Amino acid sequence: MPMNQKIKYLIYGLVFWFLLFLIWEWSVSYPKVRWSPVPFPTSAEEKIDSTLTQSLSEFLIPGMAVGVVQEGKITYLKAIGYRNLETKDTFELQSTIPVASVSKIFTSLCAANYFLNTDISLSSSIQEVLPGNTDIPEFLSTITLEQLLRHQSGLEDPGFFNRLFQKKSKRSLEKIYQKIHAPNSNHEGEHYADINFDLLGFILQTHSQTPFDSLAKEHILKKSGMPSSYFLKKWPEPENPMIGHGKTFFWKRIEPKIMELERLPSPSSGLLTTPEDLSMALIHLSRGNLSDLNPALTWLKGDQDTPAGFQKFTLKGMEFLGHFGAQAGYSSLFAFSKKDNSGFFILTNARDFSDHRIKIASTILEILDSN
Repeated sequence: MPMNQKIKYLIYGLVFWFLLFLIWEWSVSYPKVRWSPVPFPTSAEEKIDSTLTQSLSEFLIPGMAVGVVQEGKITYLKAIGYRNLETKDTFELQSTIPVASVSKIFTSLCAANYFLNTDISLSSSIQEVLPGNTDIPEFLSTITLEQLLRHQSGLEDPGFFNRLFQKKSKRSLEKIYQKIHAPNSNHEGEHYADINFDLLGFILQTHSQTPFDSLAKEHILKKSGMPSSYFLKKWPEPENPMIGHGKTFFWKRIEPKIMELERLPSPSSGLLTTPEDLSMALIHLSRGNLSDLNPALTWLKGDQDTPAGFQKFTLKGMEFLGHFGAQAGYSSLFAFSKKDNSGFFILTNARDFSDHRIKIASTILEILDSN
């Protein structure tokens, strides 16, 4: 067969498979959500309502929840859209949703509350914290709690292929040492990695002799007024209709995205919460020195201004503490200002390809500033 004819058949084959891909992608995806924005909004609430409904369509978001706290009170709290596009279940304030790396805030506060009444400080090393009979690799022994919380341990997450072939039985916190490699950076600089917080969860669990998810419930979730929140022990949950989504490759449509957690429970990414619960946590954290969580925040600061485990960022000229979260088809942003006694959160069951969290948050802050 002549070479140019082989090339022609190859091109026909590629076109055929591409057409099959387009048909398949269309068949498993959904059109973008369209909601009618509030006509001629005047109040701050109506303007935020209008912003959220427009954002569903603009950023291909199936569902979203937003909460705002000012002067220690909830001034805005709503959920709109769908938590499942196939069943058309609505996203409600009682709907449970993964918050990805926002979980790190609550793992940090859990550690602080637990260690507050002990002789363990932020600068304590893993060797000093763990019981003497705990078998730990030597390269981990001198890493401190602060280095874990500030991502300065030099540890790195396992690569894609290591995760792909890792047995689920080895994803428990008890098996965490089997995949940790010696750091290359000699504990210098910052290298963001979930392993830092998963290892912290193991340390808490081992020191307390209490499962991490139970420890978190007792030492931070109850204290924050979050009765419906918990760290996942299995995923997916058949009884939970919340589905993450992302943009399709070709069509301007939305398709389901599967979330995979490196460990279960996952101190770094596995918190499941509701908008109602998160609004209560926001009130507690934004109350400054009056907050029940202030001793924990002080413990986490050490000799620095920013509490370990929290991200510090500026939006619209305002300085916030909090965290961004992104995991497969879920995105979140949790932020508060102790100085202004205020804060907000944004939860979506969509992957953030277009900085929708920053854009929505910026618009909300502009609305609040102008009213």
